[in-house]
Amino acid sequence: MLEFSWLLFYLVLHLLLALVTVPWLYWLGRSSWRPAPHWMLRLWTALAVLLFVLPVVVLSDGAEQIAPQQWFNAELSVLQQQLHVAEATTLAETQPALTQRWALAPQLFYLFVPPAWWLLLVPLGCCWQIGRFSQSYRASRKLWLEAQPLSLPESAHHKPALYQHSAIDSAMLVGLRQPRIILPALWLQHLSAEQLQYVIAHERMHWHRGDLVAFYLQQLCAVLCWWSPVWGLICRQLNKYRELSCDAAVTAQLTQPHRYAQTLLDCSKADCSKTNSSRGQPAILAMPWQQQPLLAQRIRCVLQGSAGKITPQCCALVIALFLSVAASLVLAQRVQVAQLPAEYAQVSLTELTQLQQLLQKVRQRDLAEVRQLLTLGYPLNAAMPGEGTALMLAVRAGDKAMVELLLAAGADVNLSSRRDGNPLIIAAQLGNLELAQRLVQAGANVNAIVLADETPLINASYIGDLAMVQYLVQQGARVNLKVEATVMDGSELRSPLSRASTAEVRAYLLQQGATP
Repeated sequence: MLEFSWLLFYLVLHLLLALVTVPWLYWLGRSSWRPAPHWMLRLWTALAVLLFVLPVVVLSDGAEQIAPQQWFNAELSVLQQQLHVAEATTLAETQPALTQRWALAPQLFYLFVPPAWWLLLVPLGCCWQIGRFSQSYRASRKLWLEAQPLSLPESAHHKPALYQHSAIDSAMLVGLRQPRIILPALWLQHLSAEQLQYVIAHERMHWHRGDLVAFYLQQLCAVLCWWSPVWGLICRQLNKYRELSCDAAVTAQLTQPHRYAQTLLDCSKADCSKTNSSRGQPAILAMPWQQQPLLAQRIRCVLQGSAGKITPQCCALVIALFLSVAASLVLAQRVQVAQLPAEYAQVSLTELTQLQQLLQKVRQRDLAEVRQLLTLGYPLNAAMPGEGTALMLAVRAGDKAMVELLLAAGADVNLSSRRDGNPLIIAAQLGNLELAQRLVQAGANVNAIVLADETPLINASYIGDLAMVQYLVQQGARVNLKVEATVMDGSELRSPLSRASTAEVRAYLLQQGATP
């Protein structure tokens, strides 16, 4: 499915880019020569935008449809060219050995790509996050409406306006269009006027720097990237450096920074002494003053200073970060990542409903309804992962009349589907010689090679169907064609002879020139 395939590769690219970029920046923030908090905030913001936008840019040129057969199928003629075989011989005794090996990419895609229903969890999770976002917005809106105006000395003519609320345990900045600084009512009793001014200066610094807007955008992006553990780490780093950068900006104007540090401690004590009346409230879209995990680091940065300098080591790490991004872009272009979603796609999401209806009627053996749906243009040669095409479904059911109808309508007898083989392979697996003959008559390739399903002859040999083996060999099936199994199966080379389950089939293959 094109849309699901695109979404899958977006998730993969997002995580791969994070693996080659986040460690550099995380290490830089924990080193002794890290830059000032406001520079770290800018770097983490740039990385967040990069991880969100760059996968879209990389995949933006891959909208064209490309048949998936080049990934999950192999042509015998290609193998012959690789082995410099000019033309296939008709004498089985002189058949050269041909070996089909698979690249790692299609094998991994085959083994680990989740089914379509699993990928539906991503948009469903986004809907759930949107619900939480709406609930948080309503909670913050309620606080904004319930807060009571507050008048403090030297603050009457400053913006944002000051308010108080008895049900919160931390000062916070709320509201985009009409921002308000809301202070806990308990703090007004426990903190001095000087300490309250520090708190207000910190929240106003957030407002001047536009941190609340950035925080809202961060929460919206978190709605789309809820599935990413890396995004959670980035959000925590952004929140941390917003607080540290505001602390640094406020303390830069003070002659006694230790008083600001004491204010942080006193606010924490006031929070601990407060009853937990507000616990259990949903997370609100506001920027709180007090964040317990950051308390020790904030106090340390205030007391020790957090000016930071651009050292050679810092420059080296930043350069390594950008080189990692550049190398990722070059590699993505080199392996043509933009084409991968279309190459791996099997059916467009816009065709999904019609394909489901068509397959349902095929399962019900409703010839008249199937004929009508095909007249309306329903996708005949689209494959549903886990079921295959309509023709594959009819062959699996042994419905001869349905097979004839679909072939007459133009069904592709060589179309395969991931995890479903192709029509002739299914007929060979079921031992249905009559349908196999009909498919070959309609143009089915007896030497079609499908990842994880090998060839019709290998499947017929595995179930010990001597009549099917004889027929396929008579139709030109290669007895010395070896196909590599998937990684999970040990990447063994499978051939009709190695998979033969009966002595009769083995003896016949040896007679036809099969070699171990």
